[in-house]
Amino acid sequence: MAKKKWIAAGIDVGTTKICSCVAELEEDRIQVLGTGWASSKGLKKGVVVNLSETIKSLRHSLEKAEEAANEAIESAFVSVGGRFIRSTNTSAQTEVRGRNGRVSTDDIGRAVSEAKNLELPEEYQIIHVLTQGFRLDGQDGVSDPLGMSGHRLSVRLHLVLNATAVVQNIVNAINKAGVVVNGVVMQQLASAEAVLTEDEKELGTALVDIGGGTTDISIYSHGSIWHSEVLPMGGSLITKDIAIGLRAPLQEAEQLKISVGGVFPDSVPAEEMVEIGEMGSGKMQSYPRRLLCQIAEARCEEILHATGQVFRRAGVRPDLTSGVVLTGGGSLMHGLVEKAQEILEMPARIGYPVNFESEDPEIRHPAYSTALGLLKYAQGVRSNETARIARSAVRARPKATAERLKNWIFERI
Repeated sequence: MAKKKWIAAGIDVGTTKICSCVAELEEDRIQVLGTGWASSKGLKKGVVVNLSETIKSLRHSLEKAEEAANEAIESAFVSVGGRFIRSTNTSAQTEVRGRNGRVSTDDIGRAVSEAKNLELPEEYQIIHVLTQGFRLDGQDGVSDPLGMSGHRLSVRLHLVLNATAVVQNIVNAINKAGVVVNGVVMQQLASAEAVLTEDEKELGTALVDIGGGTTDISIYSHGSIWHSEVLPMGGSLITKDIAIGLRAPLQEAEQLKISVGGVFPDSVPAEEMVEIGEMGSGKMQSYPRRLLCQIAEARCEEILHATGQVFRRAGVRPDLTSGVVLTGGGSLMHGLVEKAQEILEMPARIGYPVNFESEDPEIRHPAYSTALGLLKYAQGVRSNETARIARSAVRARPKATAERLKNWIFERI
């Protein structure tokens, strides 16, 4: 019997870039057909601040992905992040009422509903209900109690919240760009799908996704997510610091950060210089490369120390984790892995997307982690009928979809 295939799309809505990916999925395979990048305008730290600019950026990214894949994007899973993300762990217990004392879907649903029954701030909504585990009559470590015998069923959940208006504005922008939102996915949850192994999730790993405007953190143990948090600082702050310190245009500061930046300035020869076009005049000026690295080091250390504070609040100890996985566009700063090991006092590595097939080798860059992780998430939802996704933000098919699809078809006739 031929394997079932379907087309899926993911849209990573970031502070500095919007990345759209299209793939052909099977139950055990993801073939990436095309990607599209666009500068992210109209967003700040994951929040829409200019709807029309956000829609333009989305359309630009979508058009590039569709052209590369030769597929129209009708619907997609979408990443959400930003400083309004909140998370909490909760639990509840219920009596098993299934026939012959066996756990039924109703018993599981009742326990989950009770654990979700929290008083939320009026402006917030739950976007993820993630199961950490069950307990049946005191027996821990139960991953799926359905059909098991017992009297008392307990469940532990990790709930992820986001401001309702923040989520709805992103959904509205994507709808107006002509795409149906299948579901919204927390950025670091999507990234984890792309870069973490099952062993790392089981043994205990912290994922640190360094984006342009934020650093998204998720902590895994025993195969489940146990803590998630967003820091309002990312790679764009390093770029701005370099631009201010060296009087350079932002675009040139970004290029310098990538090409000659680093976080160990003492390893740079004092006589090594970099040429920079002065802001405004464009006149070339020479600056010590060591100065540029000192600027980058200061901000990177701030991000890593803040990450360490998150670990301490969450109760992470170096001897209880398999280490830190750094991903996202900001993770490739020269020397950052070594600096993370020094400050966080645990092993660290760069998280590259794995288990994706593509003719384009560039997708194996950490900056693609979230977008590709959305495809992996879509694969899991499609192949697991009991998967729970955040449907509350999903709306009817936008009117713009039919018009955009019609234009897409006409362009190829």
